[in-house]
Amino acid sequence: MAASKGRAERKPEDGSLKKSFGGSAAQSNPLYRTAEWLATRDAVLFRDPLCVWCLCCGIATEATDADHIIPATSFTALGEFFDQENIVGSCRSCNSRRASYSAKGIYFETQKEWEDFLRRKHFRKTSRT
Repeated sequence: MAASKGRAERKPEDGSLKKSFGGSAAQSNPLYRTAEWLATRDAVLFRDPLCVWCLCCGIATEATDADHIIPATSFTALGEFFDQENIVGSCRSCNSRRASYSAKGIYFETQKEWEDFLRRKHFRKTSRT
């Protein structure tokens, strides 16, 4: 049987396939497995078919993830989790990169802050070549 999208599939002891939903946040937060999240994610990816983070550096990459600008871990109300104003289309690489910065305690409060950071980093990288 071919593997489906997602990180990895593991066989539980009963022999059935169990699909992983992605990174640790997706595995630990049950809201990522709700019908409301799947509808929100689909709407965001329809609105943002290209990764907004790559686009700010002039790179066209297909968006495959719905990325919370302000991390979902900082929400106080349930409705904030599904607020499409705080979610953008992102490629897997950019979504993972943002999560790694958050894990290191580096947070960006707005989309503009992250885009400015990416542009500076991209400019430094391209000016060295």
